[in-house]
Amino acid sequence: MKTLCVFCVCAVSACAQSGGTVVGAGYHGFAPVPVAPGQVITIFVTGVGNVTQTYSAGKPPLPTTLGGISATLNEFGSTPAPILAVTPVSACFNTAIAPQPCGTSTAVTVQIPFELHVNIPGSQAPPVIAFLTITDQMGHSATVELNPIPDQIHALSAFDTVLGNGFEQTRSGAGIVTHADGTLVDASKPAQPREEIVMYAVGLGAVSQQVETGAASPSPPVPYAGRLLLNFDSRPNAQPTPAFTSHWFQPATPAFVGLTPGFVGLYQINFVVPLTPSPVAPCTGDRGFYLDPYSIVYSNLTVTILGATSFDGVGICVGPAAP
Repeated sequence: MKTLCVFCVCAVSACAQSGGTVVGAGYHGFAPVPVAPGQVITIFVTGVGNVTQTYSAGKPPLPTTLGGISATLNEFGSTPAPILAVTPVSACFNTAIAPQPCGTSTAVTVQIPFELHVNIPGSQAPPVIAFLTITDQMGHSATVELNPIPDQIHALSAFDTVLGNGFEQTRSGAGIVTHADGTLVDASKPAQPREEIVMYAVGLGAVSQQVETGAASPSPPVPYAGRLLLNFDSRPNAQPTPAFTSHWFQPATPAFVGLTPGFVGLYQINFVVPLTPSPVAPCTGDRGFYLDPYSIVYSNLTVTILGATSFDGVGICVGPAAP
């Protein structure tokens, strides 16, 4: 799969800091940053660290200090957050919340500890407040407020990247979904109706037994502790859609959801490809500049993962049903 994510969606405010500022985090643009137990997320900081090269943790278990930088979850006490990678980033973070000049920041990819306590929707309990602090060897630090929630789903796409067996978002694209033999589902090898295939995601949250943050997920796979539904949309190039806004809602229960053995914070969702309500347009893929871009069918089935507090999904290619 590729290299480190360096451009996640960015635009969050800085919180309390000592010489540093948080200028970006995760998949959304505002603080507090929503995170789930076990979440893999990239935090962008200025004034913390002076790295000039990328540091990768490599294979798990992940370290709690990398490239002279550490991360700490502060909730009910302090818990080290394992680090997947640290890299310099040249970019402009000029938002209305945290205006910053163009320059070099540091991207720190961490795994939020599974011990994170979350806010349960509808609960009358006082809200849980958490913070993530990035610190360097010189004592400079920057802190961002977190919103601990049961799930903050991100389905992996072809433009996601991997480093040290951890995942993070760059931009949307065709889903990373595989056949039973591990080959990629794409236009040249589409999924078939009634076939069981596997999609991958981060940020699903709690699992059914205790696992160590920063360690490789065990085998056999640990099942997911929550409940997910899938929404199938057979319109070409459709976007992920929550159930309550979809006119194409076809709810289904996955065959299996759990951590993927050998990886850090990676979940797999096994599901059976449904029979579509009508014939679908075949995927064309990007076959050259001579094609009208509006006629290109990158996907003909969009699979949306519906959690308790978030949703995300990817498009895949499905072949015609057998006669």
